[in-house]
Amino acid sequence: MSNYDMPNENELRYVERRARLLHAANQVGRQVTSILELNELLPKMVDIICDAYGFYYAGVFLIDETGKWAVLRAGRGAAGAVMIAQGHKLEVGGQSMIGWAMMYRQARIALDVGEDRVHFRNPLLPHTRSEIALPLAVGEKVLGAVTVQSIEERAFSEEDVLTLQTMADHLAVAIHNAQAIKALERANQQLLQAKTYEALTAATTQAIHWIGNKALPITSTVERMKADLTSGDIDRESLLEDLQLIEDSARLIVEVKENLLGPVREQQPRPAMLDDVARAAAAQVGILPDQLKVDVMRRTPLALADTTQLVRVLGNLFINALEAQATHLTITVGPAKEAGFVALDIHDNGKGIPPEMLNNIWAAFVSTKPGHTGLGLTACLHVINQLHGRISVSSQLGSGATFHILLPAAPDHHLPDVTAEDMNILLIDDDDRWAAFALDALKSLGVSAARSLQPEGTPDLILVDEALEAMPVTAVIESFKAANRVHQLVVITAALKVDRVTAYLQAGVRNAVLKPYTVDEFGDLLTRR
Repeated sequence: MSNYDMPNENELRYVERRARLLHAANQVGRQVTSILELNELLPKMVDIICDAYGFYYAGVFLIDETGKWAVLRAGRGAAGAVMIAQGHKLEVGGQSMIGWAMMYRQARIALDVGEDRVHFRNPLLPHTRSEIALPLAVGEKVLGAVTVQSIEERAFSEEDVLTLQTMADHLAVAIHNAQAIKALERANQQLLQAKTYEALTAATTQAIHWIGNKALPITSTVERMKADLTSGDIDRESLLEDLQLIEDSARLIVEVKENLLGPVREQQPRPAMLDDVARAAAAQVGILPDQLKVDVMRRTPLALADTTQLVRVLGNLFINALEAQATHLTITVGPAKEAGFVALDIHDNGKGIPPEMLNNIWAAFVSTKPGHTGLGLTACLHVINQLHGRISVSSQLGSGATFHILLPAAPDHHLPDVTAEDMNILLIDDDDRWAAFALDALKSLGVSAARSLQPEGTPDLILVDEALEAMPVTAVIESFKAANRVHQLVVITAALKVDRVTAYLQAGVRNAVLKPYTVDEFGDLLTRR
């Protein structure tokens, strides 16, 4: 190649810059089609613009609900973080390039910011020498604007402006789509909340009338029995019928109290591993291990829930599935699409729910099954609502039903500043996710711990999971009784119930406690042992 054909240095820089522009444009195109969460999308766009061009700063402003102000939603580096924390905003149409670009829906360039009277001089960005402001618009609607700043004067070429505006247009479409989805989610949430309150109001009204109707026969029957006893004219068969009527009515009233009123009053939320709580509920209602499949997504946080009441909810749902002739249930647990929540889905392969019943199943005393009071799902709704969560259902006849539960995610927990001195713990449990967590948690507390299904070694404390799949917990207790070590045993359970706890204590176990789901709770358990 002759010297005449060799590209000069300026031409090489132009080709390299052009390649970076095209690469950045392709990156933006890929990102905007795959990310619909603005808190993730906007910072990535800012970084792509600055990294591809070597620019000093980039920021994205979005117009707020008033339509008067553009609020900074993403900014490059430390300066951007400070401005976001301060709630930095610029007036639409005001004395700034961002305000001007949004008002007139045109790009505005300051090749030398010292000469541009509209340029907003920001003390956090003292080295800016040239700036371009690009409107973010979809159709006739302006959503905000992008600012790109350089430490060089006259840093923006015509091709830069064209490429940056193309990227801004792509970004505007992505922002519009994300906002539309958020608006739809808010509308659906408001509709669901309205339906929930409507169902709760209807359930409360029905409960009042129902309890009144059940209490009325008790009082009239008692008066009749008193009259018979006073007169001495006693019909033994009639007396037994009256007593049975009183017993049935009282039992149903207590059922309302236990299923509707108790769960709402007794909430004690704590961090919970939802898949483990689901296994505990399945064990309590007699679902066999081969009937249940549990899938847990990666990075699933703990939920904030009262595990005793949540076991009741899941138990009701499992029983309903079995009564609908389901032979298999699949539990899926993972981070919810809605930030700050954990999702738990229960799918069964039963008969499904008739379409005309889908809007009525949450009401009290409504049931598709003869002889049922219809309180189970109403109780589920009450408990989940009290936990600030949501529950819904989807179903097709012949294809089973899927119940969708959202619960708030628990806040992060930090390692407690406690260490168990020279302690040795034996964990009687299946080889599952909770057991792995338990061993790691105990190790982090300085405890020597091992897992087994048989009595072994000389531990200071023996923890046995109530929801064992390998064998009934009663069999474990009996084996430790035979080894004269039952006094070392602590039963851990996702749901404390008085009758079972009493039976364990009568058998000689040391204690029965709620199962720990955080290192903090393990620390508390060890200090209370």
